[in-house]
Amino acid sequence: MKKNYNISIALICVLLFTACSSSVSAQAQRAVRKFQKPIVKAFQRGSLLVSISEGSTSSVFTTKTTGATSGGSKSESPALVKRSLVEGCRDPLIIEYGISNHWGLGLSSGKDIFTINPGDFYGFTLSSNEPIQVSTNELTFDGNYHVFVNKRLDLSVFNSLGCFSVTFAGKDGDAAPYKYTANGNIIRLGTKVRYYFLRHFGAFGMASLYAGGTSPKDVKDNTVAGTYSTNVSGYAVEIGLCYRFIK
Repeated sequence: MKKNYNISIALICVLLFTACSSSVSAQAQRAVRKFQKPIVKAFQRGSLLVSISEGSTSSVFTTKTTGATSGGSKSESPALVKRSLVEGCRDPLIIEYGISNHWGLGLSSGKDIFTINPGDFYGFTLSSNEPIQVSTNELTFDGNYHVFVNKRLDLSVFNSLGCFSVTFAGKDGDAAPYKYTANGNIIRLGTKVRYYFLRHFGAFGMASLYAGGTSPKDVKDNTVAGTYSTNVSGYAVEIGLCYRFIK
């Protein structure tokens, strides 16, 4: 009987020791978590990202007659004027906010510059026969999905929709200034990569495909090519820097 009593006492001691050890271990783990800094990933909910870059674009530049005369009366159906592959320079600014650990919404503003022959694309020439610079401007709303994210690397894909315009202006010697503006829409899709070499600063790269279409309709102050629409489609590659605001 005494032997059974001793065994019971031993079992109770073992159980009490196990319970106390578990309690102390749990308290220690909570204390460690309290003072341990949370892991900050390259992208997460609440992140605010700003990226600036420069790059090049290769585009199919197309102009067509709009099928209307300058007086607004209908003429023949739209006809191709010129379609050619042209190279340009690109400068975008991108802002994105993380609404979850994988999804982000943002805005992008970009400008591309092309050098073309106005006689080929817009039906007028300068007295010097020099080419002109044509600018395309865009402002888009972006949806981003971050496919792979760790502490430093952030790889995402995106789709953008927004406003698009084509403009050029200048003066031909002593002649009156020339000006052209056409407005429309653009769609762009592609991939972005960010690598943070510091807590806030990193390197940025992007590759994208895009298509934008414009028309000079309702633009009142064009002095040349008033019946020419412009479409631009192609791809762009760019690199730059990024900065993140994180909690």
